[in-house]
Amino acid sequence: MANKDITSLEDLLKEVKVDKVGAVNLGNWKDTPLWKDAQKLLPGAKSIVVLAMELFSEIVNQTTSKAIVGDLALRDLYLANSGVIEGHLDWEGYKLIKKLHVRDYKGLLLPAGGSPYDARFLEGPLSYKNVAEAAGTGIIGWHSLLITPEYGPRVRLACIVTDAPFTGSTPTDMESPCIKCGGTCIKICPAKAIRKPQGDEAYRLDKYACCSYYTASGMCAECLRVCPAGRTTK
Repeated sequence: MANKDITSLEDLLKEVKVDKVGAVNLGNWKDTPLWKDAQKLLPGAKSIVVLAMELFSEIVNQTTSKAIVGDLALRDLYLANSGVIEGHLDWEGYKLIKKLHVRDYKGLLLPAGGSPYDARFLEGPLSYKNVAEAAGTGIIGWHSLLITPEYGPRVRLACIVTDAPFTGSTPTDMESPCIKCGGTCIKICPAKAIRKPQGDEAYRLDKYACCSYYTASGMCAECLRVCPAGRTTK
């Protein structure tokens, strides 16, 4: 019979070779949208594991939404490097699921390169950034991106929905850097899609304006590029 010892489960996360690993115990999120989305993907799901890898600032600095057809576009380096990171995250996620299978647990990988997507409503089956926030990996900034203490918003994520009962990670105690920043992302956004959040809002984003501009320009990561969170000065 397969061994389902919880200690061995926690040890599995230590073997995953990524920059940050977090877990959400869905028992603490019963009947919330997060719990419901996980159950739709994998009935009986008890946990979600999130994996994160850093996007180097040297690459992020090359991003721009402005390009001329046929011109040398260094922004393509961003896409190529992102592909490398996404492949690594997916491979580590695959290996983790193989180890879960040995213990007679199920696991569904939501890849870093993107899961199925409803283009009508601009929604996926599960919000990676919301999972990451729930797992204590970071917090959501005014630009709607996940901000980690170590790397700011310059990360890629992959998630694994599983019926293995992982212990939930400790929530982060980081303070939002957005108030001190004052909204550099709001000022730079070429689509005017980012607004200062009001009341209890974490962010206020016109996702349709954002997506339309991204599609028309072929790429946009201006808010990611200018965000000062997680940057070190030397």
